Amino acid sequence: MTFLMNIKNKPCPSWLPNGLAVVGAILYLMQSVAYAHTTVSSLDEGSYLIKGLYYLNGVYEPFEPYGPLTNKAPFAFLIPGMAEFIFGAGLRTGRYFSIFLGLLTLLGTWIVARRWAGAWMAALSAWVFALSPMIIKLHARAVSEVIIACLLAWICVLLLDEKPSLWQIVLASVLAAVAVFTRQNMAPILPLLILYTFWQHGKQNGIWAFLGGSIAFLAFHIYYWPRVLTIWSPWLPEPLTPFLDAFRVPTDSVPIWDPSIDFWNRINAFFQGFRYHFIPLLGSLFGLILFPLRLSDWKSASAMRTAGFLAVSFFTLVLMHGWASLASQYESYSCVFCFSNYLGFFDPLGILFFVIAFSHASNQNSNRAVQILLACIILLSATGIGFSLFEQVGNGLLNLPLVPRLRSGGLGFIAIVDALTQGFDMPLSQIRRWISSSLGFIIGTAVLLTAFFIWKREKKTNLALTLANSFLITGFLLSPILHLGESKRDCETDIIRDHEKLGAYLASIIPPESLVYWDGGNAYTPMIYVPQARIFPPQINDGYTFHIGGDPDALYYFSHWNAELDQRWRAEADVFIIEAKRYNNWKDFLTPREFQEFLKPIHSPSCVEGSELRIFQRLP
Repeated sequence: MTFLMNIKNKPCPSWLPNGLAVVGAILYLMQSVAYAHTTVSSLDEGSYLIKGLYYLNGVYEPFEPYGPLTNKAPFAFLIPGMAEFIFGAGLRTGRYFSIFLGLLTLLGTWIVARRWAGAWMAALSAWVFALSPMIIKLHARAVSEVIIACLLAWICVLLLDEKPSLWQIVLASVLAAVAVFTRQNMAPILPLLILYTFWQHGKQNGIWAFLGGSIAFLAFHIYYWPRVLTIWSPWLPEPLTPFLDAFRVPTDSVPIWDPSIDFWNRINAFFQGFRYHFIPLLGSLFGLILFPLRLSDWKSASAMRTAGFLAVSFFTLVLMHGWASLASQYESYSCVFCFSNYLGFFDPLGILFFVIAFSHASNQNSNRAVQILLACIILLSATGIGFSLFEQVGNGLLNLPLVPRLRSGGLGFIAIVDALTQGFDMPLSQIRRWISSSLGFIIGTAVLLTAFFIWKREKKTNLALTLANSFLITGFLLSPILHLGESKRDCETDIIRDHEKLGAYLASIIPPESLVYWDGGNAYTPMIYVPQARIFPPQINDGYTFHIGGDPDALYYFSHWNAELDQRWRAEADVFIIEAKRYNNWKDFLTPREFQEFLKPIHSPSCVEGSELRIFQRLP
């Protein structure tokens, strides 16, 4: 069972793997377009688009006091904002631009995979994207994950070559600086790139990489100095850096977004990452375990160094983002279920390491420790992936009469849910988790047994490779099931069209220079279509920047807000945009004596019930 290792040697026409890669890219594109038109907009998406547009139009500047919150590095906003600025503001522009970046990501990954692992493994890399619905769904929205993924893929295209030109090395290092200045959590990629260049391409090229990346990195910071320190100050311990307190949100208030996520939900989020990024994560993990340590197993020393760079970069970023999302309380709030989205930043690195490592994996018999380790990882990850699917366990499975029970008439069977509820007094949520985890364990065991029988039949097969390949192929083919539930389309209606219709209506009724109070949902996206309006910038991030207590001016300075500012803005605003399901909180304020309501918009920014907007204008 050496399919993944020997697939490149399959005898068939030379055009076939390239043709399969093209088919995979087309399938990726079709799904991307479908998701772009049916996925509900998110807070992040609306934030990136409208802030970028404001920055490019000169309404605000990044890091401007009392302006929009620049909580990410500026290019996260400026890059999608540039697309809006050039091609016209709107959700269609943002999402189509993201699809374009996603296709570039796939292309760049394919180029590097073909260069180092051959045409068949390159085709496989394209199909990893095509059969990963949650990666596609992420790439179909105007968010920073696809921007970073594209940058990393093309950094690899430029730098991961036998003998790259000097311009390729310098451009790759500049793009690494751009990646860091797009998302500050990409900080490790620039020093790792420079070290790799010294290691792979020699001292002179390493110096050029250092100069190119460092000059670009410093230039970006000098331009936004000193307010740029606000994106770095949360990373550094406050007791050791009191000189950065001027760039930190005051601690005399309490943010309302501070969820308490228990251990089991953190485990759920962890294995969700494995479900949504099955091949990048598990393929890379298996590649690391099976990594050939002998140079003779590689086609060249350059290939070994390339794989080493990809492994160090990928796992450094995985561990860093795993800690930030699953284990810490960074930036004063927890984002545990962001873990699977964070992995989307560096999927290309994981896919490339996987295909390169497996294309060079040795067929020599591995030692027993490696075999046992792989078997344990397979069982653990299968059980964990099953555990993370507990919300999809339906009544049909719960009510299966599988548990034997003695009755007066003889042996009978009762439903699983009844046996666990009555026999062990387990709550329904725990029963679902138990059932889904058990199913995952059973599938993992079946994979182990299948791999063992294949290995016994084909005596020359490496057991470790057989174990790894069996599990990866199973997960690869079952990708639609692994993404069960979450990968379905959010809406049957056309979200882009609805935003355009809604935006045109808002633009027609809101007078120029009106001051707009927003309580229309956590996605600020509809306001992209109303450039003539003035806003309260902290509301772009909805309740995530709302605090209890604190000095209102100090909070506003840092683009946060509290109840006192809220009351002030309610008194100042000319127009109020309210989400229908939030209207009950506004009845006593939006009285007919003081406000007139416009006709309710026909179109809604979401298909979720209660997401319709109601618009009120203060009477003279």
